[in-house]
Amino acid sequence: MRLFLILSLALSIHAHAQREVSSGTFQANVRPALSGIVSDFYQMIVNFPHFPKEMGSLMNQLNDMAEAKTNLLSECPGLISKKCEASLKSIQKSLQNIDTKVHELLGRLQFNQTLHIDTMAGLRILISVEAQLDVLKGQVDNSLLKIKAGVPIRDTTYPIVRKLDELTDLTSLATVEFIPYLYKEDFRHFCFNFVFPVQREMSKVKSWVYMNKNVAYLNFSLNLLNMNLTKRNKKTPEGMGSYLSTIHNRWNGIMRMYY
Repeated sequence: MRLFLILSLALSIHAHAQREVSSGTFQANVRPALSGIVSDFYQMIVNFPHFPKEMGSLMNQLNDMAEAKTNLLSECPGLISKKCEASLKSIQKSLQNIDTKVHELLGRLQFNQTLHIDTMAGLRILISVEAQLDVLKGQVDNSLLKIKAGVPIRDTTYPIVRKLDELTDLTSLATVEFIPYLYKEDFRHFCFNFVFPVQREMSKVKSWVYMNKNVAYLNFSLNLLNMNLTKRNKKTPEGMGSYLSTIHNRWNGIMRMYY
């Protein structure tokens, strides 16, 4: 309880002293460091037994569709039309690549004779991801076929965007489920309050705005993970210590730009 109070106090103090970072500084200095932290994080959790190394790449590919998704909403805010054909094609290509990775990963996991209970939980969610992908790909393919044929379209944009968001959420849940029970809650908090939001926002045009607004809370989330893994009786799994140290050092470099 005392440690939580200390962290909360630190968060409050930083909130008053924070500087805003410009777009140029963010792109040149903050963004590369954040990308490094996300990359280090996925390399770190691969050290967990049975954790699939493909999960980081899947999350990146899903978030990389952010621009195409934004364009889709802007070009076709209601009904889908030829105006948003290019955005739909971009999403179609990304979904095909993601579907290939998910299919290959499922094939490997389903034939693994040493499946662990954590792997089984993640596997069940990945099966739902594959099913969601099939539905979403069918919707996008169907809309593009109608555009190409020049027939009247009554398809709306929102269901595609909603299913893209649901797909990202499901993949996020699967990622956490592959983490062993002893560490799941610590990493769940960090994933959903730091890694996943940062991945999502870095794919957007104005990602520096998000950092200016949320850097204090991100600082709390990262320090909480570091504290839970190094300052308590929970031993950091073998192979993770150097990654955790690098993540902390990268973040300290970022914090010097904001405080």
